[in-house]
Amino acid sequence: MIETSASQHATAPQGRIQGAFTVLYILIVSALAVIEPMIAVVYVDSFNPVRQAAVLVVIIFLTLLARPRLLHTRELLLYAAFTAYMFITLIWTPSVDIGMNTLLPALDYILLTILFTSLVALHDLRGVIVGALGGFVLGALLYTKFIGFPFVYPPDFSYNAIAGMYLFGLFMTFVFAWYTRLRLLPLLLAIVIIVLIAATTSIKTNLGIVLGACAASLVYSKRMLRVLLRNIVPLSILVTACVYAILSNDALLDRVQSGLDRVSHGVEILQRREDRTGNTSFGERTDWTKQGIKGWVTSPLFGNGVEAFRADYGNTSHSTPIDLLYNTGVIGFGLFYAIFVSLVVRLVRVRGSDLGSLPALIFAGLVCYSFITLSGTMHYNSFMGMFFAVSVGLLLRLAPRPVLAPAVVDAIS
Repeated sequence: MIETSASQHATAPQGRIQGAFTVLYILIVSALAVIEPMIAVVYVDSFNPVRQAAVLVVIIFLTLLARPRLLHTRELLLYAAFTAYMFITLIWTPSVDIGMNTLLPALDYILLTILFTSLVALHDLRGVIVGALGGFVLGALLYTKFIGFPFVYPPDFSYNAIAGMYLFGLFMTFVFAWYTRLRLLPLLLAIVIIVLIAATTSIKTNLGIVLGACAASLVYSKRMLRVLLRNIVPLSILVTACVYAILSNDALLDRVQSGLDRVSHGVEILQRREDRTGNTSFGERTDWTKQGIKGWVTSPLFGNGVEAFRADYGNTSHSTPIDLLYNTGVIGFGLFYAIFVSLVVRLVRVRGSDLGSLPALIFAGLVCYSFITLSGTMHYNSFMGMFFAVSVGLLLRLAPRPVLAPAVVDAIS
């Protein structure tokens, strides 16, 4: 008995050290997993989808060193089927080369989904959340240092893409606040990110956030009211401080004012310009929608082939539903938007469970991204894929009746 007890005392510190090392390792891997797509967005011309896929494979391998298991979900299978169907449409697409503009990023989307779902569902949750948020903050700081935004407005600024990057950071900030129950730091970071999103002048992202917040406030009214009342004092102080900081910097004030002007003027904003495409008017968008519907009617079930709209008209329709109907027909459209429906089903299943503000947060993000898809090509967007992966991973892990196998639940608890 004495020997056994001594052995237990000897191995206990070793177990704690090993556990701490594993958490630190997962924290670093999670940070790398977030920084990678941020680099891909900022340096899109040099960091192409093939290079991105190679880096993602390496990061996935690093997660397997911590736990040799990857998780596949219903949402992943739906997107994999959607991608497989797009590959099939290469048979009749007008241009195989142009089709790769969607197919290669779609493969990266799959890798990111596998990576983030597995990290959130199977590994130390604190390490994953802190690492992911830390990776975003580091990436955002480096972006500001080397690019200058928001104090400098870069030439050929891809404002929708950068706004999408900040949007995912905002989501992870609220996930961090929900998990740690901290208030001041997450609120400060969230306010800064919202200001940065406004400064990008991305109308779809800014309006998406507003619509998502309003929808969550209606569906989860009691929970959202409690959250607001609990944070009203620090929120008021931080908002006042941020307003003062913005008013004290002319360059930042110009950027934020420009973004707010774009949001408040609606259609006029859409008439000015679009991301990386020069000047596009509301009339042009309407025409693209009409052409998309007209082309879809000619092949309503199977579509005209992946990236057929871009091949026929020289650009996308700037709308995910129109692009999907024109290119992949009802089949592709149904497979892609079934992912949104699947996440809604998961939220319904956990309704009434004690998950705090998490379901409201995920629902707000779902509404936000749903709106953004209406005026942007999002069916291979990395950050939207990461949002779905993190959300599904959290709901799988924290569901009242665990979906994961008992052995897996024991291993990660």
